[in-house]
Amino acid sequence: MIVLSQIINGLILGTIYILMALGLSLIRGTMGILNFAHGVLFTLGAYLTVKIALVTNFWIAIIVGPILVGVIGMLIQRFFMRRLQGKHELFGLLLTFGMAYIIEDMIKIVWGVGGQPFNIPPLLSGFINLGVFIFPTYRLFILGVTVMLLIGLYIFLNKTKTGLIIKAGSRDLVMVSLLGIPVQKVFTLVFGLGTMLAGIAGALAAPMWGVQPTMGNKILIPAFVVITLGGMGSLVGAVAGGLIIGVAVSLAILIQPFFSDLIIYVIMAAVLLVRPRGLFGEVWEAYE
Repeated sequence: MIVLSQIINGLILGTIYILMALGLSLIRGTMGILNFAHGVLFTLGAYLTVKIALVTNFWIAIIVGPILVGVIGMLIQRFFMRRLQGKHELFGLLLTFGMAYIIEDMIKIVWGVGGQPFNIPPLLSGFINLGVFIFPTYRLFILGVTVMLLIGLYIFLNKTKTGLIIKAGSRDLVMVSLLGIPVQKVFTLVFGLGTMLAGIAGALAAPMWGVQPTMGNKILIPAFVVITLGGMGSLVGAVAGGLIIGVAVSLAILIQPFFSDLIIYVIMAAVLLVRPRGLFGEVWEAYE
């Protein structure tokens, strides 16, 4: 029973990894950039949600907060990253690395270095009886929200014109450009969507993890591990990798907490030795 409870806890943790990894995979698959500011945008999503909730309510804040993070991401791409178009991808990596420090310091200046309380509404504060054990309602809420987001993202990428353009751009950006499609606008949209997913992850994780300026640091590296494990640019891989890492970390905590940080690298190394591109990473198949 304890093992089953930990597995479900691992699935919940995995959903946070999935949301982070999906954003990273979208940006990497389309723009070819590893966004090192993703972790601090996760933090920003938590802070904006907390502050908006103080003047409105939880339900409005958990929607508006991540949207604002997405808008900030679009501004970063429009006014900073666009200037690096055509240059080596290392420049983009260095830019996002620097932006991470700038945004984190701005968070400390505006809201201080201390933690921020964030209480969930009474509707989500209880427990649900799952038969063999009871489980926090809020954690199941996170699972449900993530499933709906995955369904929505799948429909967007596969059933809408804009989503199909994004998929096409991830495979052959030159051809998309030759067809007259404004590639830079696609980049701005993708970066905004990817950062909004990080904001959603931060907003959902805030009541569980606590809100503090460095909270994004502990999830950024696991998120990179997830996309490496699943396959760079693969959304299916991001989902699979997030669930695997989430469950593995949760079970490792049950067995020996010390191994919870180590296990993710052991799993990644084992998979990459057998399949260097990751579980679902294939050439020209970023979103299959």
